[in-house]
Amino acid sequence: MGSVSHSFSTLPSGVKVQPTPFHISVSDSDLSQLRSLIQQAVIPPEQFYNKHANAATGKFGITRDWLVTARDHWLNKYDWRAQESFINSFPQFQQTVVGPSSGQTFSLHFAALFSRRPDAIPVILMHGWPGSFLEFIPMLDLLRERYTPETLPYHVIVPSIPDYGFSTRLPSDCALAELTTDFAAEAMNELMLSLGFDESSTGGYVAQGGDVGYALARAMANNHAACRASHLNMFMFTPDQWAACQTTEPLSEREERLMSGTRAWMKQGSAYAYEHGTRPSTIALTLGTNPVAMLAWMGEKFVEWSDNVYSATPLTLDQILDGVSLYWFSGCFGRTMWSYRALVPEIGATAVVQEKEGPAGSVQKPFGYSAFPVEIGMLPRTWGKKLFGDRLVWYREHEVGGHFAALQQPREFLEDLESYLAFIAPMVGIAGHGNAKKGN
Repeated sequence: MGSVSHSFSTLPSGVKVQPTPFHISVSDSDLSQLRSLIQQAVIPPEQFYNKHANAATGKFGITRDWLVTARDHWLNKYDWRAQESFINSFPQFQQTVVGPSSGQTFSLHFAALFSRRPDAIPVILMHGWPGSFLEFIPMLDLLRERYTPETLPYHVIVPSIPDYGFSTRLPSDCALAELTTDFAAEAMNELMLSLGFDESSTGGYVAQGGDVGYALARAMANNHAACRASHLNMFMFTPDQWAACQTTEPLSEREERLMSGTRAWMKQGSAYAYEHGTRPSTIALTLGTNPVAMLAWMGEKFVEWSDNVYSATPLTLDQILDGVSLYWFSGCFGRTMWSYRALVPEIGATAVVQEKEGPAGSVQKPFGYSAFPVEIGMLPRTWGKKLFGDRLVWYREHEVGGHFAALQQPREFLEDLESYLAFIAPMVGIAGHGNAKKGN
C-alpha cells in the first residue's frame, strides 16, 4: 500500500519551493513515557455526576466508566506503531513559509496526493479542534484506491493547520506573538502558493474546512486572490446574523431538526470554548500534566459531536485515541489555543462564537455547504440564502454524519467534495476548467 500511495508524491511541475519529505517517527522513549503516565493516572471514584445521573444522556460530560474503558484500551489494546505506519503510507511533507503580513516563520506539515494531470484542481482540506489532519486520512485512502496519479482529478493538500500537530512556528514567534485567524490563513495561502497553485499557474485553488478550518477557508477566500472558492461543513453566526435570521426567516420543519445540534451547543455545549478563549494557559497546563486528563477533555467532544446513533460507522475508540495520541506526541495542545483566542474574544449573552477578523461572518466569493445533522455549527439553506444570496452556489443535506464528517462518513464527504469541485471549477476558472465568469 505504501509504495502505491507514494507514487502520488511527485510534485507538480509548477512548484515554486521544494518541500521536504516528512515521516512521523515517535521515539521509543516517548512511547514508554506515555504508557507510564497512563498507568500512573488517578481516576477519581464514582460520584453523582460521573455515574448513574450521566449514563443515559451524557448531560454532565463523559462517564467514569467511559474513561476507565478508554484508559485500559489505550494501555492494553491500542497500537500507535500500527497507526503511525498507516499514516506514513501517505506522502507527507514539511514546508517553511513566512507570512508576509505577520512576519512569522511557519514550519508546516502536510499530507498530499499529487496528480500528474495538467488540469488537476488544487484543493486544501483543513481540520479544527480537537481534530487533526488524521480526519482526512480515510478520504485520502479512498482517493488512492479509486485513482492513479495519472487519473486523479485533484491535487489534494491536507495540512496540520498552523500550531496544530506537527505544524509549528519559530520558538520565538510562539513565545512572543499570538497567532490570529488572518495570520494562520495567510500561512495556509503561502503554502498553496509555494506549491505553485497561484492564479497564473493553475487559476488558483479551492479551500475546504470545518471547525477552525471553516474560519481559515473563509478568511483565505476573503483575503487572498488565489483562493477562488470554498466548501464548508460548519458555520458560526455572528449575534447580528443570528438575530436577523431568527426574526425574519422561519425555517422548515426539516431545517429546524438540522439546527437542533447547534441550539444545544449554544445552550449547554460551548463552555469549553470560553475556557480555551479566556483561560488558555490554565487549561493547557492542566491537561499537559497527564494524557488521561487530555483524553477526558478531548474525548468528551469526540463522543458528543459524532453521529454515533444513526451512522453505520460509529467513531471508534481507536480513532479517538489516534487523535489524542497525536496531540500528546506533538505537544500541540497549548499551541492550539490561539484559535479560540481569535474566535472568542469576549463572552456574549447570546453564547455565540464571535469573530474579530471581519467583516464578521462574511463570505465574499462563491461557496458550497454540506449539512451533516449532528453538527454544532449549522447553516440552514434558508438562512444561507438570506445572508449570502447567490454566493451560496451549492448545498447538500445529509441524513447522517456529524462534526467529524470526513472521518466518520468519508464516502459521503468525498462525494460532496467531488461534486462541488466539478461544479465550481468551470465557474471560477481553476486549472483550465472554463473561464471565471461568476463569483469575483
